[in-house]
Amino acid sequence: MSNTELSLDPHRTASGKINEEPPPSLGEDPEAVLKRSSPGRFLLKVGVGALALAALGAGGWFGSKALAARRAKNVPAVPFDAATILVGNDLFETERPAHEAKVDAFAIDKTEVTVSAYRTCFEQGGCGEPAKGAFCNLGQDGRDDHPINCVTHEQATSYCAWAGKRLPTEKEWERAARVAHGKKATPPDYGKWEGLFPWGTEAPSRRSANVCGKECRLFGAERGQHWPSMWADDEDGFATTAPVGSFEKGATPDGLADMAGNVWEWTASPFCEYPDESCGNKVEYVIRGGGWLSYHPRNLEVTTREAMPATDANHAVGFRCVK
Repeated sequence: MSNTELSLDPHRTASGKINEEPPPSLGEDPEAVLKRSSPGRFLLKVGVGALALAALGAGGWFGSKALAARRAKNVPAVPFDAATILVGNDLFETERPAHEAKVDAFAIDKTEVTVSAYRTCFEQGGCGEPAKGAFCNLGQDGRDDHPINCVTHEQATSYCAWAGKRLPTEKEWERAARVAHGKKATPPDYGKWEGLFPWGTEAPSRRSANVCGKECRLFGAERGQHWPSMWADDEDGFATTAPVGSFEKGATPDGLADMAGNVWEWTASPFCEYPDESCGNKVEYVIRGGGWLSYHPRNLEVTTREAMPATDANHAVGFRCVK
């Protein structure tokens, strides 16, 4: 071994003997040594450390955003096989005639799109900013797990595309919501307000759907609104929207939540007279399911359909996606 090689060891002398005397800097503050020996190198060290911390911070930020996006895009869904189903209801003008329709296989999200999920899409540039208003959820504290509302048809469509999905057609929506009744079930007695609800034929209650009850009516009155309620003295616990999935009794047998109440839901279908599905209407689209301002059980039935202008953004309307 050469002396040159030995001299690379800081604890050996050039002759190869162990240097038992510690270097004079041992025990000193390392930063003080760096300052004394090379101010430039100290500044470089500090700069590199700051950059490393910044990189770690940025990595954590981007990591949390990526995690939020994965959660938003991978909401649990219920699959449905291709089938020929019954759509519509002969008892009401806009829902007749009841007719058969073919539906391809699809999977529909178990819950409505939340404020948190939509915010992630908006922050990543995939969605437009929802409308602002006193009853719009985005921007309100404590609403992350409530359904997004105040969005146009285009904004709902954009979100589903960002998530790798799309809006459901109304016949897909009805197939998913109507599963409790089988293919040919009909309402047994409308005189008792019984009908085709996502959970069965039992009339809505404060435990099955988020609609306008006493607390909703009083909340509106305090703000100069005159909202009729489904029940005079009963409450469901939420003056406006509720966190998605709050009404387990109202879920479908497959576990789909809030197919009745909370917010009406945009579909991909233009509003046409049955059985036409392609009437050329590009102004209005079908909404389904009823919402937190609904005050009549009819709004919650799985065959109920309403027309909504595509450019409107309403505080009682949200959406869910299919793939």
